[in-house]
Amino acid sequence: MSHLLQRLTRDRSGTAMIEFAFALPVILLIVLGCLEFGRYYWIRNTLELAVEEAARFATLNKNATQADIQTRVRDVLDRTVRIQSFNESDVTVTVVATAGSNVTFKTITATMSTNGGNLRFMTNILPVQMLRLEARTRAVVPN
Repeated sequence: MSHLLQRLTRDRSGTAMIEFAFALPVILLIVLGCLEFGRYYWIRNTLELAVEEAARFATLNKNATQADIQTRVRDVLDRTVRIQSFNESDVTVTVVATAGSNVTFKTITATMSTNGGNLRFMTNILPVQMLRLEARTRAVVPN
């Protein structure tokens, strides 16, 4: 029995597989985390694009209502985030108009919560708090 035990303690044939089994979950977590952060910044950038497009729309169309601007933000998001198939209820768009001397300033804010749609992937696996994406811009609309 002692001869068998000595032979097993010297045998190193399965060491690499055991080390790989310990390292694999950590490596997968790092790779999936990088993918999730990339996706987060892609969606954030898309939200900023939608708000900027709505600001351009408001500047070019003096008579655009708040509903028109909100629809423009949702249209741009729907056109560019087709892969995500997000719910429109996940996006909140507010437009605040402030009158100036010759112009009206319209502050457009879009907020997207990660608690719905396909924006949750790693947040289902890890105990991560929900993220809130926000984009804001200010459009100058001539009177």
